[in-house]
Amino acid sequence: MGSQLKQRLIMSALSIFCLVFVISYAHHSIFKPFFILANAAIIGMALVEFYQLAKNKGYEPLVSLGVTGSFVYLITTYVGMKYPNLQALPFLTLLVSLLIFFLAFFYKQKGSIVNLSITTFGLVYLALPLTCILQITYFESPLNMDHGRLWLTYVLVVTKITDMGAYIVGKTVGKNKLAVRISPKKTIEGALGGTLISVGASLAFYFYIFSSDQLMTLGQSIFVGLLISLLAQFGDLAESVLKRDADVKDSSHLPGFGGVLDVVDSLVFTLPFMYLILHMQLLG
Repeated sequence: MGSQLKQRLIMSALSIFCLVFVISYAHHSIFKPFFILANAAIIGMALVEFYQLAKNKGYEPLVSLGVTGSFVYLITTYVGMKYPNLQALPFLTLLVSLLIFFLAFFYKQKGSIVNLSITTFGLVYLALPLTCILQITYFESPLNMDHGRLWLTYVLVVTKITDMGAYIVGKTVGKNKLAVRISPKKTIEGALGGTLISVGASLAFYFYIFSSDQLMTLGQSIFVGLLISLLAQFGDLAESVLKRDADVKDSSHLPGFGGVLDVVDSLVFTLPFMYLILHMQLLG
């Protein structure tokens, strides 16, 4: 347990360093294409791992078409944000992707219902919510065009601190199982610990950053931090349902974490939630 915890902490520290660097330069004209492509690559790898889970069950999802659809969706989402008259492009991408998925089975009808469903669900489960990274990063605040990067940092930190807090507390004092049939190692103590630590992280953002710029109230900080933590843990359990069905422990073999899908699972619900409350101007 000690070596696993140490490895996870080291990988988390490196990830946070890389994350801060990448977000810091996300608006730089030279670095922006790399930021967008990096997100596309992460989503693509997560999709491949998801489709591999389905393959372990004997299904045959359209891996190449699904990954290509996710890449085009991310790019068109950015283009639609930059050029308001092209805001319908992401929707058009999804429509064309669905048409192509069906075309691929016109001469291969066996297993079409299941495999089409899996391929399409991959986009809904991963591509759509994770693309919110771009929508948050380049979110145009009425007060400050640069607030998007701050909000992205906030939701990523609070989400991942939930993961780390739940893992550490669960490993040290966890006794009561949270969901034995889904994820036997998760405990109620770990879940509560992760929630408390994430709310603490949200409060830290409030006292040191948000309060001075009046971007968030104290009550909002507690409420949003709590919801992010709950959604992060729900996302983790949701992926565990898929892995349990596919009878695999980790989606891949990323040192200290398992796989790319294991890293992004907690963001599947927190990123859309963050974008939603920003889009509805509920903060600030």
